[in-house]
This record gives sequence, structure tokens and C-alpha cells, in this order.
Amino acid sequence: MLALVASACTSGDNDEDANEAQPDVADLEPIIDPAAEEITGPQPIDCEQWRYEQVDTAAMPPDYAALLAEGSEDVFKYTSARSEGLADSPQNQCGQMGPATDLAWELTQGTPEVLIAVLDSGIEWRDPDAMADLRLGAYLNTGELPPPEGSDEHDANGDGLVDISDYEGDSRVEDLNRNDVIDPEDLILDPDFSDGTDDDENGYVDDISGWDFLYGDNNPLDEVSYGHGTGEARDSTAAPDGGGAFGTCPRCRHLPVRVSDSFIADSGRFAAGVVFAVDSGADVVQEALGALNNVPQAQQAIDVAYDNGIPVVASMADEQSRHPNLPAALAHTMPVNSIQSSADALPLLSENYFGLNGCTNHGAYTWVSVPSESCSSEATGLAAGMMGLIQSAAREAEVLPHPALGDVGEDDNVLSANEAYQIVQMTADDIDFSTPNEVDPADNFAAGGTGPTETTRFPTAEGWDQTHGYGRINAYEAVRAVMARSIPPEADLAGPRNLEVLPTSGELTVTGYVAALRADSYDYRVEWAVGAQPPGHPDEDKWTSVAEGSGETAPIDGELATVDLAEVAQALPGNGEGVPRNDDGTPDVDRYSVRIRVTVSDDVGRTAYAQRQVFVHDDPDLLEGFPLDVAGAGTSSPVFADLDGDGSDELVLATDDGSLHAYRPGGEELEGWPQRGVDAFYWPEESPAVAEYSLEQPASAFLVGAPAIADLDGDGDLEVAVTDYDGNIQVFEHDGTRREGWELVEDDGRLRSPAHTNPLFSEQGHQDELNRTKPGFASPPVAADLDADGDLELVAAALDRHVYAFHDDGSAVDGFPVLVVDPERVAGVDPVSHQVDFNDVPEAQIGGELIATPAVGDLDGDGRPEIVVGAQEEYVEPVNADPSVGLGDESGNSRVYAIRPDGTAVDDSAHLDTVHPHDHAYVQGWPVPVAMLLLDILPSIGDGVSAQAAIGDVDGDGEPEVVVASAVGPLYVLDGDGRSSFSPDRSGPLQAGAWVVDPEAMVAGFSGAAVADLDGDGVPDYTAPALGLARALDISLPDSQPNAYSYLVAYSGRAPETLAGWPQITSDMAFFVTPAVADIDADGSNDVIAGNGIYLLDAYSPDGTPVGDWPKLTGGWVVGTPGLGDWDGDGTAELAIVRRDGQLMVWQTDADASALAGWPRFGHDSRNTGNFEEDSEQ
Repeated sequence: MLALVASACTSGDNDEDANEAQPDVADLEPIIDPAAEEITGPQPIDCEQWRYEQVDTAAMPPDYAALLAEGSEDVFKYTSARSEGLADSPQNQCGQMGPATDLAWELTQGTPEVLIAVLDSGIEWRDPDAMADLRLGAYLNTGELPPPEGSDEHDANGDGLVDISDYEGDSRVEDLNRNDVIDPEDLILDPDFSDGTDDDENGYVDDISGWDFLYGDNNPLDEVSYGHGTGEARDSTAAPDGGGAFGTCPRCRHLPVRVSDSFIADSGRFAAGVVFAVDSGADVVQEALGALNNVPQAQQAIDVAYDNGIPVVASMADEQSRHPNLPAALAHTMPVNSIQSSADALPLLSENYFGLNGCTNHGAYTWVSVPSESCSSEATGLAAGMMGLIQSAAREAEVLPHPALGDVGEDDNVLSANEAYQIVQMTADDIDFSTPNEVDPADNFAAGGTGPTETTRFPTAEGWDQTHGYGRINAYEAVRAVMARSIPPEADLAGPRNLEVLPTSGELTVTGYVAALRADSYDYRVEWAVGAQPPGHPDEDKWTSVAEGSGETAPIDGELATVDLAEVAQALPGNGEGVPRNDDGTPDVDRYSVRIRVTVSDDVGRTAYAQRQVFVHDDPDLLEGFPLDVAGAGTSSPVFADLDGDGSDELVLATDDGSLHAYRPGGEELEGWPQRGVDAFYWPEESPAVAEYSLEQPASAFLVGAPAIADLDGDGDLEVAVTDYDGNIQVFEHDGTRREGWELVEDDGRLRSPAHTNPLFSEQGHQDELNRTKPGFASPPVAADLDADGDLELVAAALDRHVYAFHDDGSAVDGFPVLVVDPERVAGVDPVSHQVDFNDVPEAQIGGELIATPAVGDLDGDGRPEIVVGAQEEYVEPVNADPSVGLGDESGNSRVYAIRPDGTAVDDSAHLDTVHPHDHAYVQGWPVPVAMLLLDILPSIGDGVSAQAAIGDVDGDGEPEVVVASAVGPLYVLDGDGRSSFSPDRSGPLQAGAWVVDPEAMVAGFSGAAVADLDGDGVPDYTAPALGLARALDISLPDSQPNAYSYLVAYSGRAPETLAGWPQITSDMAFFVTPAVADIDADGSNDVIAGNGIYLLDAYSPDGTPVGDWPKLTGGWVVGTPGLGDWDGDGTAELAIVRRDGQLMVWQTDADASALAGWPRFGHDSRNTGNFEEDSEQ
């Protein structure tokens, strides 16, 4: 529990008056409830004496009763029933198939006073089927609405509720969205209700039913009909009225909060959405998101919710991985993953109700597993509804309010957020296939199936484990405990941070909060154990206690214990020193893992836990003072450049919250830096919570890639150029001042850079499923001399489907922007908005954004660079590969383009015979179809080409080639005319066994290629992260598949085959990763360096053997490209990466800083050209 989160989560001055309202821990009085029963956990599982009676079908929501009558397999997501085939297996919980939500519904189906804020893609107001399930449960803000016509009260129909049905007889209300039903959007669209006045003075004008933080208005409409937010609302709160769908808390209400157009979101908008949820009186925050970035305000907003007793139910993501998904991996959330019925997943598998869903994650922060079929997202929605049941039960049982929540009204939560989490933990059913019994064997991890369907369970153990956390959520047991007023104690850890890398000496101070305000006394214990999770049977965890308290009555907030790190190191391999790899060279991500936990037990026997995983490890190559915390860092790659001309490089780093840093060695900022980008327009500056907690407004995010650093105008000084997620290109001089001509200007009521995207191309009202446009940039600019005048232009690919180009003075280059979409697939283009109508052969899939950084190179030999860019564009058509393998309609192709340096400013005779207005801007032979094994694998980042193409003469013919792949497809090597360099028919990908159906087949996995000479033959080679085909399919199948590996691969440029010793297995897939290439061990040959999602930064020699003391332990999730440069001016290069949680790490290498001629940073060179033929030192 954070007693004074306002002081803990802000970077500015605190509002003392607001903070005085927050009770101090020392002042919290016990709240002993004499009516509370002594429930300490779920009822015991006994296969002979089963714990549950038959469910009362008459008490069930009508839609669930219908599901039972149909005999649907989907009942496993709700049922308490047993499977006869597993009824004698304790490890299978005696056959119990689900979370017993059906029994919970006999106690409560929720209350309308409980409001669940759904932070997602918005809501499909205009879908009649969706409204049949959701319109009556949608929150209406009476503070912004007049009472219905003819009534003095908002509850005009007298049913005790305020919902849209009260306005159905109001003559002012019309079906403005034409979905044949009155719904909240009809009020939002009506100027009589959306009157431009903030009637309730909460900072959100006309927030009638939710908010849209993507565009900053009062209509959370899912304009592109993605449907994810609608599905989330259905999972948690759909009305049980016989319409088909039903939520786990069918009587709760939902608050639609649009933070993106899919579940891939900007974390700044997520933070704003959480703040809005608090301001709106939400009782649960439901977020099934994957954040592109990690602004500090995201954690701060979660802390505000936590401080106000609002649990945040969070998705662990969908990639069958352990990488820490954001925002779920932040503190004070309840991360959930998905377990699946084998019958639902694949009938060939043995009966099983505990298979880890293929499209879910697990790891150090798993809280519980939730039975579900549609990945972690459905698990989140179902769990959020169950949390709604818990909040409802607390009200119905009249549980005494937690004293830290202050004055509690009838619509407010009475449990602290930590209590809510601990209730779920305390009542979950442990999933343990490790411990044997009379029926089940030890370490029973073989889930069944043979051949291509052979699967293996992920390891589990008694108690908490990484796979299922504290077990399978049990809604009934949780509600039963709350109805009995049996509330567990509280446990929270504030430090160390999760996955922190700690030294092997000194003392670690463990800080946190322990309390049991609903009991007479409590004991607590702080302890540590080595390993990422408990060992399998017969081994047991060996916990070392470092602090204990007995008979405590008052809460403790602050220091709980100190840990002797030298003692911990002695329990680790090599005393915490060495390299995190096995004897066979494969990565060992858990070699230096340590768990720290606090256990709180009250005098009744109820127990609370909090746990963190850390690493205890010393690396002599890691620079002193590192890792360094950089607020908001994590998505953009660090790069080196000598900004001040003193002969030593600065480390330049753009951050997720719109800051731009230039560091000297040791972490001191260069004079004039850092600089701040454009204020985020969507931020709720007038929010009561923002004011009370002094939350600072972020700037618009700088995302994947790295700043372009170049002398744009030839004056001898470097400029730094960045793009942001809201559509601005910004340029700063070497001293940190904004470049003349690039000063911010007021435009349409907000500040912008004078160089920005055209808002008409992403205007609301001109978007749909196939035109998922947004006004921003997700990738950085490229500096290139397009017009051959000696000055450099800035080229950038935007989320509005256009490529832009600007001169160094901020003026647009003639012929730009260029619309990027395949002319042969276009049936029409709106002349103003450029909204595209597609023909129907082949079928187009969702897409529209450009997220990959352009590459530039002279493909036709005329002395001027063409622009190569891949699109988030996909079509159901035969896969462009030989052999043309695929998964039917699940497979197809994306597109990659080459654009002339003049853009559209070329002779109209070049115009093709299509309705596409800009097709003459494309180089002849382009666009090229590039295969996608799975279409729409992830929205926004997995609908086409995710990474920058690489340019270089990889076949030694004296002309440059383009190396590129889709998010999940093979690498292509393309000549300047768009034809394949190595494919026999010049149309498909390289043929080197890289596209065949076997366990070692490889496809790119959301990553890009780097070009450099690896084998020393004088011809550039190319290297990239990859997924084995089995690993790509692993996302679609439960549990773990054989040979499901992620790789780092290197191909010979002289022949289309992998270099000897490659590929190498890595610990995880590599999102947005392009390797760096440099001779880091000074042995005369280049090495390949790349990070990934699970804790390591790999480095391999040309023969595939690990470099010296590599891999390096990062402890976190790394995206982008390592940066190399001479930071301290000693002639050898340092290497830098940043973790997604803001940890900057810098190592010393042996590389000659004057000979970084490989691929030493994102984009190859400081201009971000992606072109090996350019000088990497420029």
C-alpha cells in the first residue's frame, strides 16, 4: 500500500494541501470485524469428497444457461464442473475444468455501482450486436447530462439505474449513428448534450460516456472497427439478457476509454486513461494492452489508481514468452495469463485444462492464470469481471472500508487494491504438476500428443511459479471469502525493482509495506532464494530469511530488511561472476537469478505475498555507475556522436516521454541538454487526479529507432532530428537549441513543429478497417540529399500511409508526401483524405500505417538515392515464395516500395494506368510482394514490414541490393529493379533452406537485417534475428512445442546460404531488433551483437561461436540496435543499449573506435540511411 503515493510518484513539487488528505501509515487504525469468518484459502481439493455441489442453473445468467444446454466447450471458462476422465487426478484438480464463476454467480452477479474502465481500442457504438450486449451497461455521466425530458431525476424510468434506457422516450434523442437502437453515442453526437461545456468541472468537456485519448475528444468510438475494446467490455460486463454474450460481472457497468486503435498502445495515452478512470470513479481498470513505450507517467498513474483502491487487471501479452510486457510488468498491477482447454485448442491433444495458451506470456511477474481461449486478452477481460464480482461482494457484504481510502461513499471501493490482489492470490487453486501423489507422477510435464502436435507443459511447482503464478483463479472462492468478510493482509515491495541487476557485494535495502489491519496481529518475513522459480521435485526451494517480525499490530512502510549481496553471490554459479551461458554455448538467462519475497501472515492464518526477481552479477566490462536510470527511456536506441566537436562522442538518447538527452561519460548531460519535445496534446491537464498528485505532462513519444544526426546545411555543426508519435519532425542544433525555422508554432489550438504530417490524411471520419491511419511517426527520420544540392533533406514514413520529406529549413520537398499503397489493389482514393478503397482481388487485410524507417540508396545508379520502405499492408494471396507454402487464408503477402527521389514531381508520363494518384512516384518494378506466414499476427506492428530494410552490395556484382522481410516471413534480397537476386525465378526470397517445412525453417520475427562483411571475403554478408517455423507456430498451439526456437542467423553474401556455424539459438524473439556489427574483440573480424526479450545481449563471431565474455546480462527486454562509439576518447569503443524499463547499460569493448565500418548503430550510420555503402562514421 502506498500511503503517500503523491510524493512517491511525481517528479515535480507536490501539492501539500492535496497530500494532507492522504492518511499517514502511522495513523491507520485497525478495522477488526467481529463478523468476519476465518477463511484462509480455497476449500481443499479432494477427489473422493468433492468440494462443490451441483450449480443451480436457474440462478445463472440466461446466456450461460444456454451455453450449458448447448454442451459448448466454452463452459470451461466459467464452470465448476468436473471432467470424468480427470476426476481422480489431484494434479488436474480432480477434473475441475474452470474457475467456478458459475458458483460465484450464485452469490453475486455484480452491482451497477461497480464501474470497470476498459482501456483499449474504444467501443463499436455503431454495431447493433455489440450494443445489444453493452449499451445498457455503458456508464453515463450524470454530471454532464440533463435529466431525461419530463423527469427531474436521471433515473426517469424508475428502475433504480441510470442508463441509456432512461433517454429512450426523450424527444431530443435520435438514432444519430443509425444502428437502429438508442445508445450513448447518440447523446455524444447530439449538440444538445455535447454542448462544449464542462458541466461537472472535472477537466473533460462533455465526458458523457468515456473518452478518446487517441484523438483527445469525448467519443471513444472504435472508428476502425477493430473490435478488441468491444470484446474486452463483453468479456467483463456484457449484459446477461439472452442476447448471446455475457460478462463475468454481468451487472457491473463499463466505462469505454479509447487509448489506441488496437491493443498496441502509446503508454502515455494509457497513463491518461488510468487518470481518467480515477477521475470518473472507476472501481477496476481493465487493460489488455501491449505498450509501444514506457513513459514514467504510466507507473505514476497506476500508483494513483492503487492509492485510491482501484486494482489494475493487466494482460501479460500474446507471444509465448517470458519477456516483461508493458504496462502489465509495472508495479501495482495484477498480471494474468491464459490457460486453455485442449479440446478447444487442438482435439489431437490429451484432455487438459491447464495448457498455457500459445498466445500468452508468463514470467517473473505472473499473478494468476485464467481459463480462456482468446489469448491473454480474453483472460484479462474475464479476470477484470471477476474483480468486479469481488468489489461487488465487498459492498453487498458491507465489508468495512480500508482506512487508507478516506471517506468512502456508497459507490466507492472498500478494499485496498492490494487486498483485492491478495484475495485473488489467497483463493487461487495451485497448479502443480511437479509434486507426485498416489495417482500422478512427479514432474508430470508431458501434456500429450505426438509428432507435430507433441507438446510439453511449462514447469510448475507447489506454490508460486513463473508459469501460473499462484495458480488458477477461482472466482467462487474469492467471492466466498469476501462475502464472509475474510480479507487477507497486505504485502507490497517497493524496492528492489523487478529484474534489477545488482552487484555481488554491498547491501541491498528491501523496502515495502506490510500490514494486517483486519486482524489483531501479524507476522512477516523477508527472504531470498536463488533461481527464477522453485525447482522441480524432489528438490525444494532454499529460502534464506533476512528479517522477521512477530506479533506486529501497526503497518510498516519503508525499510523491511537488508540483504548481504556477497552472501547471495556465494550461492550463485561463479559467485555471481562469469557469463550467462551453458557449457554448450546456449544462453542461460536464469544463471544469476534471485527471488526476494515478503510473506505476511495474520493471526487468523491468512497470508499475503509480494515477490521480485532480481539478478546478482558482476560484469567487469560494464562501466562504473551503470545501469543508469533514465526516466522514460526504453524504445529508442542509444547512439554516439561528437556533438560539441571535442573529439569524444556524446551518447544521444531519445525517450518515450519526448525527452532528448546528450550524455557525457558517466551520465552527466552535455551543456544545453536535455531537450523536450512537443507537449502531448491528449494529456488531461485539468484532471483532478493530475492536480492532486502533481502528475507532469509528458511530451509526445519518440519511438523505435534513433535520432538522425547530421550536418544538414553544411555549416560544420551537427543537427539532431527526431520524429514523434503525434506527427512532428523536430530539429535541434548541436548545442540543444531548436534550429531556426523549426520553432514550435500554434496550429489548431495546440503547439506543433512547422514540419508535421497532414492531419487530413488521418482525419476521423475517413478511417476504417483497411485505413488504420494515425497522424504520427513510429520511426525516426533519415537524412539524405534527395535533390543533389549538397544539403540534406529529412525523410520519414508516417502512420498516415505517407512518406514525407522536408528541407533543412523545414519546408516540404516538392513531390512529397507520397501515398504508399499498391496501385494494383486500389479501386479509388479520396482526393482530400487519401482514404483508400480496395478492389476485392485479392482480399485486403487490416493495415495502413508505415512503421518501418525508410532506407535510402542509389538503386539505379543515377547518383541520387531512392527511398525504400515497407508497409503495414497485407493481402490474402499466394505466398511469394518457392515453394509457396502457407496456411491458406491465414497467409499472404505484404509490400515493400522503392520511391523516386523526386516523389510525385516527375513527368506525368510515368503515371501508370491506375486510379492511384501517386503511382508514378514508385520505381519501376516496385512494390514487391513479401511473404507473411501469418497475416495480422499483431496489429500495427505485425500487419506487414516491421523493420527498416538494409541496402548493400551483398552479391558482389557492384550494384546495391535491398535485404528485407515482413514481420513473419523469409528474407528477400532484391535488386534495384525489384527482382530477387537469388531466387531461381527472380521473384521470391532467397533459397537456402530458409523457407521449408521443417523444425529449423526460419522467418524474420518483427526484426530487421544488418549488412556487413562477416567472413572476411570482401563481400558483405547479412544477419538478422529469426524465428524457427516451429517457434512461429508455437504462438498458435498450447504449451511448448518441440524445436520452437528463436535464432540469430547470418547469411553469406557470396552464396545464398547460411554461414558455417549459424544459426544460433537465442533466448527469445527480437522485436524491432536489427543487429549491430563490429569487431568488439579486436580479432580482425566483425562480430554480430543483438538483444532480445529475455535478459541477454548476444555477441557471436563469424563462425557462430560466442565472443569472449558474451552474452552480457541485461536483465530486461531490449529492442532496437546496440550503439557503438568512442565515449571517453580513448580510441576504443563503448557499446550501449537501453532496457524497456529505462535502464541504460554501457560496456567497454576492445573495438577500434576509428574502424567501426560494419553496422555500428541503428540505421547503420548517423544519418539512419540503412545503407552499408554509406560511411558509417558520417
